[in-house]
Amino acid sequence: MVGEAALLRPALPAAARRFLRWCAWLGAGIAVAWAVVQGLSPWVRLGINGTDSLPGVLYLVLKTEAPKTHGDLVAFYPPENRFYPKGMFFIKKAMGMPGDEVTRKGRDFYINGEYVATAKTRSRSGKPLRPGPVGVIPEGHYFVWTPHPDSFDSRYEDIGWIPTDRVIGRAVRLF
Repeated sequence: MVGEAALLRPALPAAARRFLRWCAWLGAGIAVAWAVVQGLSPWVRLGINGTDSLPGVLYLVLKTEAPKTHGDLVAFYPPENRFYPKGMFFIKKAMGMPGDEVTRKGRDFYINGEYVATAKTRSRSGKPLRPGPVGVIPEGHYFVWTPHPDSFDSRYEDIGWIPTDRVIGRAVRLF
């Protein structure tokens, strides 16, 4: 029976077969490159943005660099929390640097007197959210944030200020 079905189906032209073979080789090459970069490189790592909190899908993480200026993208491991699995890493903007002052009026957060964002009272799943820390950001810590209203960032106690020992590196959007 299988042979009869194959006879009824037209054969792919040679050019189409070559294209499919080329796509398979390209996919395999990308997979190998991804594995090498992820596992072996002490300098870089690739990251995929799985949410709409930042524009872009693919990011290059420069492991040897830390954020230097306000707004630099930073990849980091968040503290253990009730929303995300251990080992997952985030990419956010470093909006507050060591020495900056974080204040809060109600649920509105300010860095050095400039409005940054408003913290929500509940997560999308309905769990209560407590506001994050305020005061002068200590040396070796960052206030991380993205503009998305559902961003899980330093506005919330579960994340807080990110210490440098949780920073993977500075991130650069590729695509």
